[in-house]
Amino acid sequence: MKHFVVLLALLAILLPAKAQDADVLKSDAIMQESRSNFLAAAELYEKAAALYETAGQPDGFSYYKAGQCYNKVKKYPKAVVMLDKARSNNYDEADLYLSFGDAYAGSKKFVEAEKELLSGKEKHPEKSADFTKKLGYLYFNSAQYEKAVSYLTEAIKQEPNNYNYHYLIGSSYERMKKYKEATVELERVVELKPNHKNSIKKLGVIYFKQTDYLYNKETKRYESLKNPSRVDYHNSTKKLEQIAQGYKKSLPYLEKAHAVSPKDKAIISCLNVAYRRLKMEDKAAKMAALLK
Repeated sequence: MKHFVVLLALLAILLPAKAQDADVLKSDAIMQESRSNFLAAAELYEKAAALYETAGQPDGFSYYKAGQCYNKVKKYPKAVVMLDKARSNNYDEADLYLSFGDAYAGSKKFVEAEKELLSGKEKHPEKSADFTKKLGYLYFNSAQYEKAVSYLTEAIKQEPNNYNYHYLIGSSYERMKKYKEATVELERVVELKPNHKNSIKKLGVIYFKQTDYLYNKETKRYESLKNPSRVDYHNSTKKLEQIAQGYKKSLPYLEKAHAVSPKDKAIISCLNVAYRRLKMEDKAAKMAALLK
């Protein structure tokens, strides 16, 4: 009995000491995080959380912060472990679900990420905008483009001038081959951010492809004729000349994209064809030389 009492007395001394040590570690973690030293912060938060738990004062927030900081250094599996411990220690705030979404998405576990984000959106409607944005990014990155368009369009209602939302919507439409819708969104990006490199390139390529499709279609139609007459030839040539004018719409974007990325073969190839079909032979020759 005497030994038991001594043990309790020692614990009474040691446990508060451990809690105090945890407080110090947590304070250090906050300092490291403020300096953007996220890995050091994550490790300190994790150690603090373990000491709090040993002292009988479990701190789900410290586990959450450890997970959040591990996310920032892309240690996603470790982040999931910390976030799970936060949840098991009764931490259930909106930011936990958002961080789970980041951790699972970073690990390419898109189903788990979606589950966490949808659950958080339902439980924490006050943070609906944050969950909507995260889901939009998640669906885009997991090639679920229709869902991406839906959620990012909702996000734009809160931030109408967010050019990145417009870019992702435009890129989603492009990948669904809905080029008209894509160009509307990408043109909006260029309005908001005139030097947005990727949007400029995409617009040039999309406008080029739209015209090139019509040009090649007419060429194949004429070539499929068994015995084309002079009238057939004249009419087809005239039609091709009319179609070729569509390349002019792509040129400002392609030329600007080429100025930014002069070695991009895809841009050079589009310019070569567009110049040639617009009978801009000198410029076409320069592009052809760059392709060699």
